[in-house]
Amino acid sequence: MNPGADQARTALEAALEAWRAGEKPGLIPGTDPPVQAVDNDWTNGRKLVAFEILREQPSDSDKRFVVKLTHAAPAATVETVYIVLGVSPIAVFREDDYHRTLNMDNNPTTKRKRH
Repeated sequence: MNPGADQARTALEAALEAWRAGEKPGLIPGTDPPVQAVDNDWTNGRKLVAFEILREQPSDSDKRFVVKLTHAAPAATVETVYIVLGVSPIAVFREDDYHRTLNMDNNPTTKRKRH
């Protein structure tokens, strides 16, 4: 079972707000239902300065959103897709991390990049 569009967007916003505020990825404090965030850049210490949820992408199995992320050090702006699924917790995955999780045996965790 997956969240509706509004609940999925709210969970995504909570995760990205936590990242921007300097919180750690994983279970986002103060969320109800609980939100679990998975993003390799965040885990590796990349700083998020701003974000904009651009649009929802059609999907039969989950909720997908195209998001513009603005990073610091080094400064960069990227568009990426986040996948939101589940009910309690609601999981928020960056698309690359979602696919890596599904294919864990064939796609080990990426090494931290030096910036």
